[in-house]
Amino acid sequence: MRKKRILFCSEATFLNTGYATYTREILNYLHSTGKYELAEMSSYGQRNDPRAKDIPWGYYGIAPNTDCEPKASQQEVDAYHSSGTNQFGEWIFEHVCLDFMPDIVCDIRDFWMLEFAERSPFRRLFKWCIMPTVDARPQARQWVASYAGADACLTYSDWAGGVLEDQSGGGINYLGSAPPSAHPAYHPVEDKAAHKKRFGLDPDCKIIGTVMRNQRRKLYPDLFEAFRKFLDNTARKDVYLYCHTSYPDLGWDIPELLQQHNLSSYVLFTYICPETKKPFPSLFKGAVIQSPFTGKWGATLSNVKNGVSYEDLSSIVNLFDLYTQYANCEGFGLPYVEAAACGVPVCGTDYSAMESEIRKLEGFPIKPKALYKELETGCLRAVPDNELAAKYFESFLSKGEEQRAEEGKRTRKNFEKHFQWHMSGKKWEDYFDSVDIPDISQTWCAPPDISEPAPKPELPPNASAVDLSRFLIAEVLRDPSRLDTFLESRMTRDLTYRSATSSTGGMYFNESSAAFDGLNTRSNFDFNMAYDNMVHQRNRINQWEQKRIETMHQRGILQR
Repeated sequence: MRKKRILFCSEATFLNTGYATYTREILNYLHSTGKYELAEMSSYGQRNDPRAKDIPWGYYGIAPNTDCEPKASQQEVDAYHSSGTNQFGEWIFEHVCLDFMPDIVCDIRDFWMLEFAERSPFRRLFKWCIMPTVDARPQARQWVASYAGADACLTYSDWAGGVLEDQSGGGINYLGSAPPSAHPAYHPVEDKAAHKKRFGLDPDCKIIGTVMRNQRRKLYPDLFEAFRKFLDNTARKDVYLYCHTSYPDLGWDIPELLQQHNLSSYVLFTYICPETKKPFPSLFKGAVIQSPFTGKWGATLSNVKNGVSYEDLSSIVNLFDLYTQYANCEGFGLPYVEAAACGVPVCGTDYSAMESEIRKLEGFPIKPKALYKELETGCLRAVPDNELAAKYFESFLSKGEEQRAEEGKRTRKNFEKHFQWHMSGKKWEDYFDSVDIPDISQTWCAPPDISEPAPKPELPPNASAVDLSRFLIAEVLRDPSRLDTFLESRMTRDLTYRSATSSTGGMYFNESSAAFDGLNTRSNFDFNMAYDNMVHQRNRINQWEQKRIETMHQRGILQR
């Protein structure tokens, strides 16, 4: 019996992004079983990327070769940049499928990064197992409809699973959560006071720390306000807030926040020496400062392009006495788990995936003061309670050294109990082993699904939008499986209103991609436009189905 072929769509596993790390660890686990034939289709990796040479499974780089040989043609580069979703793999997905012929396709990313697989002409030929990021509620109806169309669905958190099960009315084949773990470099230090002293800090000082990128949903203004309230309430001079973040960035104006809350002497940041690459903590002294290692100017705050190693970030987190994640939502919130791995107690916003993490780690949930509905996504976002946070900071730091140390040990044990790679890998393995794979004659060598779209009819004056939508799907797209789905509902609505949301690449199917592109615009829509869209999709299916049969003939898998 042949091995099952499993294709993971994600970011290149030689990168250190969140998606890349998760995919690398799960593929490493699956590869160690020896049971599967594996491959990755990788965003931000080039077709012949030399960084992929040591990957022990199949590799399909999504980006064209611009930095390695053979160089891509200008036509190929232009095609790649013609649509925002191509960076996620849409432009080569069918090519990869024909080469690898997967039994199961997996994706662990945001909706607009993964939804192209649902629209693929080859969707009926593979099982689709997804783990979408669910960072807020409610999820958009289109997202939930797509997740319900997958053969199986996991989530990063138990909270996310509850949201999807509730909104889908049990229509999603939900398998449970399979959260990420921390890198092995994250572990407790034996002597925290001595560790602080090695970094040039007062060994007796106390530190509330956070690791958050400087972006809109990371609520630095509220965190600074809560910390200011704590200082005012306690009059303590021995407590610092430590922010491992970036500036300048596309988020908050850090110097302005420091000045506004009079915190310039109480907030530490991570700077990195450009020559030694070593990090060092410092009060904010500007975007570029002098390195203590070389005496030269040029040290900058840590950022995505100039980050620190896992080992160095573990050393930074181990400076913290308490970790806090002050965000209005999180798809997961890996720094919680990394802090827990270091034996640092945690607290944070009691909303979204953070609800699950905080409780599993037995941390302190800071109840939001309110939730507000975001215009762009329709999702609820948290407004933190800064008074409550300030009171908890005071309560935690008033505990004795021994009691805080015990909480740290308990946090580490909870990390070991709930957040381990082998446990999450087993969740994927169990699903793959449960899937019965049909004979190839029923999948990649199945008879082609080629149909001619019905001619455009003369419309009767009283034709209803419902009837027109059903005709377009059943007779033009020639895909009855799309009847009674979100596509039919949306087309009926748009034909009724004679207006539709603009979408990425002109693809009518994905209305939510407009949010990804920032193109929240409306355009005219009528039966003629809907007909042309369905004809385009039907012709695309026909072309790829013909290509599939030709490819199977060329390989000798299918006899003429």
